[in-house]
Amino acid sequence: MQKFDNNSETQAIAAAVHKLMEEWVSVSFAQDQDGRSFRQTRRWSAMPKEEEAKPPPTLLERIGQNDPTLKELAGFGGYGYHRIATALRKNATITSFKLSNCQLGGDRDEGCIYLMQALIARRSSLKRISLARNFIGFNGAAAVANFIRASQDDPSIYHSIRLDLLQNCFGDEGARVIADAIAGGTTQDKAQTIVDIGLEKNRIGNEGLLYISNMLHENNTLHTLRLGKNDISYEGVMKSLVPVLKQNTSLRVLDLSGNRHIGDVGAAALADALSCNQTLETMILTKCSITEEGAKRLLQALYNYTSPSAVLEQSNHTLRELIVCQNPILSTSFVGHTTFLRDAIHWNQQGIASSRIYKLNSFLMSIHGPRFVHSTNVPIELIPKLVHKIWRIDKSIDAVYSYIRGMPEILEI
Repeated sequence: MQKFDNNSETQAIAAAVHKLMEEWVSVSFAQDQDGRSFRQTRRWSAMPKEEEAKPPPTLLERIGQNDPTLKELAGFGGYGYHRIATALRKNATITSFKLSNCQLGGDRDEGCIYLMQALIARRSSLKRISLARNFIGFNGAAAVANFIRASQDDPSIYHSIRLDLLQNCFGDEGARVIADAIAGGTTQDKAQTIVDIGLEKNRIGNEGLLYISNMLHENNTLHTLRLGKNDISYEGVMKSLVPVLKQNTSLRVLDLSGNRHIGDVGAAALADALSCNQTLETMILTKCSITEEGAKRLLQALYNYTSPSAVLEQSNHTLRELIVCQNPILSTSFVGHTTFLRDAIHWNQQGIASSRIYKLNSFLMSIHGPRFVHSTNVPIELIPKLVHKIWRIDKSIDAVYSYIRGMPEILEI
């Protein structure tokens, strides 16, 4: 048996065998009707040829064909906004639009206008629209306002929309048209659809804050409002925002970070609002020029330890996150207060009823405790159990005194 050592000969044989496996030729002889012989050849392949792979569908094709896997549109994929907007008019699958840095602003905000008109025409459910960093001006803000109004006409399709307009440039007038559109959802034939709106870095001043505050007075669905890094000062906070926060029952998150002119005066005004507001859960005040004085006022709003009634009725029991970092408040004298602040936030995180119990216990066990013990003849070690038992019966500060003074048997804990 011949042995092949040459690699080239081995490769040639392997190629020939492979070709033979790909196609067989069958030769046979047959006769026609006149008895004449002829040769017939049959060929067949053992390995079917692979079909040429089809190129994947383009973004425009996926949008136009309502690709069920396309739930989010992140950018234009190299296409212009005209072509994307045209395709979107017939699309019903995309529910999230992340279109940051897509050059929708400029040239009278034509890109933003085209996009908003397409979203109005498609009349399909959506959850999120991000138009951040597009340098959208007033015309674009007006187009966004038109979309908001259109969404309010059919709440079965449009509901719980998160709108992100970070870092555009529509200013106070743009804030006005958007706020007016959101407030328009409070009429009987309309529905409120925006639940989260980001207006950071939009050159919004105290005038724009007034329009937004008026909207908050009418609105009852917006739970997140982000106004960071604008031109808002303590004057706008005091005159416009604080009176609304004292009455608002829907807002859960308020971001005022980066408004460097809020200062201690604005912090004190927000503290007054927190004393009345029992729905706000997160307040962000980073880089707001708040010093120790303003921080103490915020702490007192969370835990007003001036009297038992103030602990229960004038302290905020819902704020679970207060972010005041990157402010000039860290001084030696304030370090002791940080523990109170951390405890107050922790107690609030346990729920309103638990927060009131924890804060009242802390008050009675603190320097005010001996005074309370002396007036009621209650052993100090029994105070926490006493407060818990009374609270289960009647959740008011008056019950504490009436039970202790009028019912000695309550001491049998």
